[in-house]
Amino acid sequence: MLTKKAQRQQRIQQLVELSQQPALKQAQEAMILKQLAASSAFQAATVIGITLSQSIEYQTQPVIELARQLGKTVVVPKTLPKRQMAFYELTPTTELIESDFGVLEPVATVVRVPDLMIVPGLAFTDDGWRLGFGGGYYDRYLAQNPMPTIALALKPQQKAASDWTVDPFDIRINQVIKG
Repeated sequence: MLTKKAQRQQRIQQLVELSQQPALKQAQEAMILKQLAASSAFQAATVIGITLSQSIEYQTQPVIELARQLGKTVVVPKTLPKRQMAFYELTPTTELIESDFGVLEPVATVVRVPDLMIVPGLAFTDDGWRLGFGGGYYDRYLAQNPMPTIALALKPQQKAASDWTVDPFDIRINQVIKG
């Protein structure tokens, strides 16, 4: 069994390779978006928590646009001290700055708690276990703020079963949507 660190490096490399095949990646993303839009959790949600994606990740902008078209509020995370995070509304006029992790984060003061979290990660199992980026931010947040969760998994992120150690503090994802 590879360590979580080795698993993360392997998944990042596979996502880099997929991002070098834009047509294939976009086809997977389109399939995932269609399934997400049809999901009962997405349809019922009024405040969607989602990240602003990096180039190798599932591109979240189409999800954000769809949520807005449906009248939903979109909130994005900002990292805080002690490996905590909070979510803030994302509007077309929200000011964003680059974090220490190279991720765009809102410059905002009004915290919002989502009622559906679209959880990022590097790998997801069929039964909802997630290999994240290693900071534990989402596991901490979801332990304090339980809510329905969905993961959007491109082919390199999909695993039938976990081949990494699932820790007691890991939070299982309710639904993994695959492309």
